[in-house]
Amino acid sequence: MISSARLITVPVLVVFAFSVFAQTPARPKFEVATIKLNTDCGNGVRNDPVSPGRLGLVCRSSRLLIEIAYKIPKALGGPAWLDSDLYDLNAKAEGNAPLDQMGGPMLQTLLEDRMKLIVHRETRELPVYSLTAARSGAKVTAFKEGSCVPIDLRLLQPTPGEPRPVFCGTSSRTKGPTTILNGHGVTMENLAHQLSVTADRPVIDKTGLTGLFDFHLELARDAADSTPSDGTAGLSIFTAIKEQLGLELKPDKGPVEVLVVDHVERPSEN
Repeated sequence: MISSARLITVPVLVVFAFSVFAQTPARPKFEVATIKLNTDCGNGVRNDPVSPGRLGLVCRSSRLLIEIAYKIPKALGGPAWLDSDLYDLNAKAEGNAPLDQMGGPMLQTLLEDRMKLIVHRETRELPVYSLTAARSGAKVTAFKEGSCVPIDLRLLQPTPGEPRPVFCGTSSRTKGPTTILNGHGVTMENLAHQLSVTADRPVIDKTGLTGLFDFHLELARDAADSTPSDGTAGLSIFTAIKEQLGLELKPDKGPVEVLVVDHVERPSEN
């Protein structure tokens, strides 16, 4: 006859073994990182110092840092300083960590640690812009195979005398009053996501265009301003997209996945 003590032993061992092997793996994080308030961002060029194993983001609001980390166009809620305070972030990872790792899971860990950030995802019916083809026809260029290369941080600093390669994907930079958006080998959905970061509401692709494309877009930094002005540098996002890409943004409503900020504190610099 089996004793009651032995009957208890087996399930206890099973529970212990499960707890050992089911432990959550450690989240990826940077070796060293600083987040410093920048009160002198001005209107100049903002180039992010990115290199192998290093991530730099210059003059970015805390809300934009959150949106970059979680790969979502709109983070809702939180205090007013999430938009008004601008920061410089510099972080170093172990080895040559890939950019999508540094700008995703590792950045999430950093913000949750330094800003005590707590968020959750929701799907809400919100005002959006529908991205459609203009009557005159889209002006985006069909992607040519081999015209760009996958992003490799080791190639960001080309050998002197050699041209910098064209990287696949989307990129943005500011130059004075102008925001410049570039895309190489991207889908219309990729373009819509990029525009969501710039516009005052999420953008949903309804162009019906499939495949990969290249685009170049120059617009006013205050992209949501619907009042066009003279010159490309002053064009609103609505005018620039129509004139330069043959596309249109139309006010609409639709389901949008958003990130809701439940708790956040000003980031500690150390």
